[in-house]
Amino acid sequence: MASTYTTRIRLEKQEDGANPNSWGTVLNQNVIDLVDDAIAAYTTVSLSAIDVTLTNIDGQADQARSAFIELQGALTADVNVVIPAKSKGYFIKNKTTRSSAETTKIKTLAGSGATVGFNGNGWFVCDGVSVHQPNATGLGLGTAANLDFGTADANLIPVSTADIRFVRASVASTITASKTFTAPVIAPVVSLTDAASVVVNMALGNNFALTLAGNRTLAAPTGVTPGQTGHIYLVQDGTGSRTLAYNNAYVFVSGTAPTLSTAANAVDLLVYNAQTTTAISTLVVKAFSTAT
Repeated sequence: MASTYTTRIRLEKQEDGANPNSWGTVLNQNVIDLVDDAIAAYTTVSLSAIDVTLTNIDGQADQARSAFIELQGALTADVNVVIPAKSKGYFIKNKTTRSSAETTKIKTLAGSGATVGFNGNGWFVCDGVSVHQPNATGLGLGTAANLDFGTADANLIPVSTADIRFVRASVASTITASKTFTAPVIAPVVSLTDAASVVVNMALGNNFALTLAGNRTLAAPTGVTPGQTGHIYLVQDGTGSRTLAYNNAYVFVSGTAPTLSTAANAVDLLVYNAQTTTAISTLVVKAFSTAT
């Protein structure tokens, strides 16, 4: 009978008694050298605009047997790199360039595949049907089982600045800043509900706005963090001449609460700094602007 070949990395299994004068050469070239390729060979594959099937040859050197594959070339379309539907692992290095957002996927002909992230390096494992990648759970980094490394740009859940609200940190030691921030830090303005007695929940933010539709009282604030600073915009409605009384927690210069601007739609600015949870140092800038 003729030689046969192993099912996964295609090593030659010589027939008993075959190749009496070259048995050792066949063993060296078609088995030992190919095992070396399967463990340590580094193969470069060029890609452009069409799918590429890695060479897959029984008992001879080929691309699909290599342990390490580097992808090169300028992509002008999405490209699949097709590997044999046999169980095997690969380390893939993606050094392709893109004209826009082209992708590269490692897959078997009939099974599903896995995307190699642009400029990505990573392990890919074929189970004999489809191609898979390590995930966060398998690497002991958490329980995000669908987080595929190498394609983090596609698989990480996006977080926008709109999802980030307020962060309060308790720090037991001194923090030394080593980063200069060039972008502004923006605290949104929280609208207060008009009522006879208005409570400012300072845990909701730093800046607030209140439109006065009658004579009101600013009650003792809640959720105060000592050292917290901010502003409260006090807006006259279209009628104007609304008054505002203050709880004793609000402390004014010389102990005297100011009289607000009286014009319709006038805006006064109350600037505050929380000395304690019950002592809010306060200054009012009158006729700050007119509401539009």
